Amino acid sequence: MKAKLNSLLDDVSGKFGDNVFARNPSGLYLRKNTVPEQPNSERQMNVRDRFSIFAARWATLAEEQRVGWNGLAGQITKTGKYGDLYNPTGHRLYIALNATRGEFALAELDDAPLAIEPTVPVADFAPTLNVTVAGELELKLGAAATALASKLLIFATEPMSAGRSVIPDASFRLITTADTGDLLNADLGDAYESKFGVPAGGVKVGVKIIPVSDSGFQGTPQSSLVIVTA
Repeated sequence: MKAKLNSLLDDVSGKFGDNVFARNPSGLYLRKNTVPEQPNSERQMNVRDRFSIFAARWATLAEEQRVGWNGLAGQITKTGKYGDLYNPTGHRLYIALNATRGEFALAELDDAPLAIEPTVPVADFAPTLNVTVAGELELKLGAAATALASKLLIFATEPMSAGRSVIPDASFRLITTADTGDLLNADLGDAYESKFGVPAGGVKVGVKIIPVSDSGFQGTPQSSLVIVTA
Protein backbone atom coordinates (compact mmCIF):
# COMPACT_ATOMS: atom_id res chain seq x y z
CA MET A 1 0.00 0.00 0.00
CA LYS A 2 1.26 3.51 -0.78
CA ALA A 3 0.28 6.70 1.00
CA LYS A 4 1.18 10.33 0.56
CA LEU A 5 1.38 12.23 3.82
CA ASN A 6 0.80 15.88 4.44
CA SER A 7 -0.22 17.22 7.86
CA LEU A 8 -2.93 14.53 7.63
CA LEU A 9 -3.34 11.50 5.39
CA ASP A 10 -3.99 13.06 1.99
CA ASP A 11 -4.27 10.18 -0.44
CA VAL A 12 -3.89 6.41 -0.57
CA SER A 13 -3.31 3.88 -3.33
CA GLY A 14 -2.62 0.17 -3.55
CA LYS A 15 -4.06 -2.93 -1.90
CA PHE A 16 -5.52 -3.38 1.56
CA GLY A 17 -6.13 -7.07 2.16
CA ASP A 18 -8.44 -8.34 -0.58
CA ASN A 19 -9.45 -4.77 -1.49
CA VAL A 20 -7.85 -1.97 -3.46
CA PHE A 21 -8.10 1.82 -3.22
CA ALA A 22 -9.57 3.53 -6.28
CA ARG A 23 -11.03 6.85 -7.34
CA ASN A 24 -14.18 7.96 -9.13
CA PRO A 25 -15.74 11.42 -9.58
CA SER A 26 -17.00 11.28 -5.98
CA GLY A 27 -13.52 10.72 -4.54
CA LEU A 28 -11.48 7.92 -2.96
CA TYR A 29 -13.14 4.56 -2.22
CA LEU A 30 -12.23 0.95 -1.42
CA ARG A 31 -13.36 -1.85 -3.73
CA LYS A 32 -12.85 -5.59 -4.10
CA ASN A 33 -9.66 -6.39 -5.95
CA THR A 34 -10.39 -8.30 -9.15
CA VAL A 35 -8.13 -10.04 -11.65
CA PRO A 36 -8.69 -9.18 -15.35
CA GLU A 37 -10.47 -11.96 -17.20
CA GLN A 38 -8.10 -11.74 -20.15
CA PRO A 39 -4.74 -10.46 -18.86
CA ASN A 40 -3.08 -11.87 -21.97
CA SER A 41 -5.49 -10.81 -24.69
CA GLU A 42 -4.06 -10.44 -28.19
CA ARG A 43 -4.08 -6.64 -27.97
CA GLN A 44 -2.42 -6.58 -24.54
CA MET A 45 0.35 -8.84 -25.80
CA ASN A 46 0.78 -6.65 -28.89
CA VAL A 47 1.02 -3.54 -26.72
CA ARG A 48 3.63 -5.14 -24.47
CA ASP A 49 5.59 -6.26 -27.54
CA ARG A 50 5.55 -2.73 -28.97
CA PHE A 51 6.74 -1.25 -25.67
CA SER A 52 9.59 -3.76 -25.52
CA ILE A 53 10.59 -3.11 -29.13
CA PHE A 54 10.69 0.68 -28.76
CA ALA A 55 12.38 0.53 -25.35
CA ALA A 56 15.22 -1.36 -27.04
CA ARG A 57 15.12 0.74 -30.22
CA TRP A 58 15.80 3.91 -28.20
CA ALA A 59 19.42 2.79 -27.74
CA THR A 60 19.90 2.68 -31.53
CA LEU A 61 18.89 6.32 -32.06
CA ALA A 62 21.54 8.89 -32.87
CA GLU A 63 22.49 11.22 -30.02
CA GLU A 64 20.87 14.22 -31.73
CA GLN A 65 17.63 12.24 -32.05
CA ARG A 66 17.59 11.47 -28.32
CA VAL A 67 18.34 15.13 -27.58
CA GLY A 68 15.32 16.06 -29.68
CA TRP A 69 13.04 13.71 -27.74
CA ASN A 70 14.36 14.95 -24.40
CA GLY A 71 13.78 18.55 -25.47
CA LEU A 72 10.19 17.82 -26.51
CA ALA A 73 9.52 15.93 -23.28
CA GLY A 74 10.62 19.02 -21.33
CA GLN A 75 7.70 20.94 -22.90
CA ILE A 76 5.14 18.41 -21.64
CA THR A 77 3.64 18.46 -18.16
CA LYS A 78 1.77 15.45 -16.81
CA THR A 79 -0.10 14.87 -13.57
CA GLY A 80 0.81 11.99 -11.26
CA LYS A 81 -1.59 9.90 -9.19
CA TYR A 82 -1.32 12.34 -6.28
CA GLY A 83 -1.73 15.45 -8.43
CA ASP A 84 2.02 16.04 -8.66
CA LEU A 85 3.18 17.71 -11.89
CA TYR A 86 6.14 16.19 -13.72
CA ASN A 87 7.85 16.01 -17.11
CA PRO A 88 8.17 12.60 -18.80
CA THR A 89 11.58 11.51 -20.02
CA GLY A 90 12.36 11.58 -23.73
CA HIS A 91 12.69 7.79 -23.57
CA ARG A 92 9.16 7.33 -22.23
CA LEU A 93 7.72 9.87 -24.69
CA TYR A 94 9.39 8.09 -27.61
CA ILE A 95 7.88 4.77 -26.52
CA ALA A 96 4.42 6.23 -25.81
CA LEU A 97 4.00 8.05 -29.14
CA ASN A 98 5.29 5.13 -31.19
CA ALA A 99 3.15 2.63 -29.28
CA THR A 100 0.07 4.74 -30.03
CA ARG A 101 1.05 5.07 -33.70
CA GLY A 102 1.32 1.29 -33.76
CA GLU A 103 -2.42 1.03 -33.11
CA PHE A 104 -2.87 2.62 -36.56
CA ALA A 105 -0.10 0.54 -38.20
CA LEU A 106 1.98 3.69 -38.76
CA ALA A 107 5.74 3.59 -39.32
CA GLU A 108 8.20 4.17 -36.49
CA LEU A 109 8.88 7.81 -35.58
CA ASP A 110 12.59 8.15 -34.76
CA ASP A 111 12.85 11.94 -35.06
CA ALA A 112 10.90 13.86 -32.42
CA PRO A 113 8.05 16.08 -33.65
CA LEU A 114 9.01 19.75 -33.71
CA ALA A 115 6.21 20.64 -31.31
CA ILE A 116 3.35 19.16 -29.31
CA GLU A 117 0.54 18.43 -31.76
CA PRO A 118 -2.96 19.37 -30.60
CA THR A 119 -5.88 17.01 -31.04
CA VAL A 120 -9.44 18.06 -31.81
CA PRO A 121 -12.29 16.66 -29.67
CA VAL A 122 -15.43 15.39 -31.39
CA ALA A 123 -17.91 18.22 -30.81
CA ASP A 124 -21.05 16.16 -31.49
CA PHE A 125 -20.05 12.90 -29.79
CA ALA A 126 -23.40 11.20 -29.06
CA PRO A 127 -23.05 7.42 -29.54
CA THR A 128 -26.06 5.18 -30.19
CA LEU A 129 -26.46 1.39 -30.17
CA ASN A 130 -29.38 -0.34 -31.78
CA VAL A 131 -30.18 -4.01 -32.42
CA THR A 132 -32.12 -4.32 -35.67
CA VAL A 133 -35.07 -6.62 -36.32
CA ALA A 134 -32.60 -8.90 -38.10
CA GLY A 135 -30.53 -9.13 -34.91
CA GLU A 136 -27.66 -7.03 -36.22
CA LEU A 137 -25.97 -4.44 -34.03
CA GLU A 138 -25.58 -0.83 -35.18
CA LEU A 139 -23.10 1.34 -33.30
CA LYS A 140 -22.72 4.96 -34.39
CA LEU A 141 -20.61 7.68 -32.80
CA GLY A 142 -22.75 10.70 -33.66
CA ALA A 143 -26.01 11.87 -35.14
CA ALA A 144 -24.47 14.26 -37.67
CA ALA A 145 -21.79 13.49 -40.24
CA THR A 146 -18.71 15.48 -39.20
CA ALA A 147 -15.23 15.22 -40.66
CA LEU A 148 -12.81 13.99 -37.99
CA ALA A 149 -9.86 16.31 -37.51
CA SER A 150 -7.90 13.65 -35.61
CA LYS A 151 -7.52 9.91 -35.65
CA LEU A 152 -9.58 8.05 -33.06
CA LEU A 153 -9.07 5.17 -30.68
CA ILE A 154 -12.55 3.71 -30.10
CA PHE A 155 -13.28 1.76 -26.92
CA ALA A 156 -16.37 0.09 -25.48
CA THR A 157 -17.41 -2.02 -22.50
CA GLU A 158 -19.25 -5.28 -22.26
CA PRO A 159 -23.02 -4.94 -21.61
CA MET A 160 -23.83 -3.59 -18.14
CA SER A 161 -27.00 -3.38 -16.07
CA ALA A 162 -29.40 -0.55 -16.85
CA GLY A 163 -28.86 0.83 -13.36
CA ARG A 164 -25.15 1.45 -13.89
CA SER A 165 -24.17 5.14 -13.69
CA VAL A 166 -20.35 4.99 -13.39
CA ILE A 167 -17.96 3.25 -15.77
CA PRO A 168 -14.62 2.06 -14.33
CA ASP A 169 -11.95 3.05 -16.83
CA ALA A 170 -10.51 -0.47 -16.68
CA SER A 171 -13.78 -1.79 -18.17
CA PHE A 172 -13.11 -0.25 -21.58
CA ARG A 173 -11.57 -2.34 -24.34
CA LEU A 174 -10.29 -1.06 -27.68
CA ILE A 175 -12.64 -2.29 -30.41
CA THR A 176 -11.28 -0.42 -33.45
CA THR A 177 -9.55 2.72 -34.70
CA ALA A 178 -10.69 5.39 -37.13
CA ASP A 179 -8.52 7.52 -39.37
CA THR A 180 -9.25 11.13 -40.26
CA GLY A 181 -12.29 11.49 -42.44
CA ASP A 182 -16.07 11.52 -42.40
CA LEU A 183 -16.65 8.63 -40.00
CA LEU A 184 -19.07 9.82 -37.31
CA ASN A 185 -21.95 8.13 -39.09
CA ALA A 186 -20.00 4.96 -39.82
CA ASP A 187 -21.55 1.79 -38.40
CA LEU A 188 -19.12 0.21 -35.96
CA GLY A 189 -21.44 -2.57 -34.88
CA ASP A 190 -19.27 -5.34 -36.34
CA ALA A 191 -16.27 -4.13 -34.33
CA TYR A 192 -18.28 -4.24 -31.10
CA GLU A 193 -19.90 -7.58 -31.92
CA SER A 194 -16.57 -9.27 -32.61
CA LYS A 195 -15.39 -8.24 -29.13
CA PHE A 196 -18.51 -8.64 -26.97
CA GLY A 197 -21.30 -10.16 -29.09
CA VAL A 198 -24.74 -8.62 -29.61
CA PRO A 199 -26.11 -7.05 -26.40
CA ALA A 200 -29.76 -7.33 -25.35
CA GLY A 201 -32.02 -4.33 -25.58
CA GLY A 202 -32.28 -2.22 -22.44
CA VAL A 203 -28.76 -2.82 -21.11
CA LYS A 204 -26.10 -0.12 -20.98
CA VAL A 205 -22.79 -0.03 -22.82
CA GLY A 206 -19.94 2.39 -22.25
CA VAL A 207 -18.40 3.98 -25.35
CA LYS A 208 -15.18 6.02 -25.25
CA ILE A 209 -13.10 7.75 -27.89
CA ILE A 210 -9.62 9.28 -27.67
CA PRO A 211 -8.48 11.66 -30.42
CA VAL A 212 -4.92 11.04 -31.62
CA SER A 213 -2.62 13.31 -33.64
CA ASP A 214 -0.53 12.08 -36.57
CA SER A 215 2.54 11.86 -34.32
CA GLY A 216 0.71 9.86 -31.66
CA PHE A 217 -0.22 12.50 -29.08
CA GLN A 218 -3.44 11.47 -27.31
CA GLY A 219 -6.09 14.05 -26.51
CA THR A 220 -8.76 14.18 -23.82
CA PRO A 221 -10.95 11.04 -23.67
CA GLN A 222 -14.69 11.42 -24.26
CA SER A 223 -17.04 8.77 -22.92
CA SER A 224 -20.75 8.06 -22.60
CA LEU A 225 -23.06 5.41 -21.18
CA VAL A 226 -25.52 4.33 -23.85
CA ILE A 227 -28.77 2.38 -23.48
CA VAL A 228 -29.08 -0.28 -26.18
CA THR A 229 -32.30 -0.01 -28.13
CA ALA A 230 -33.97 -2.89 -29.96
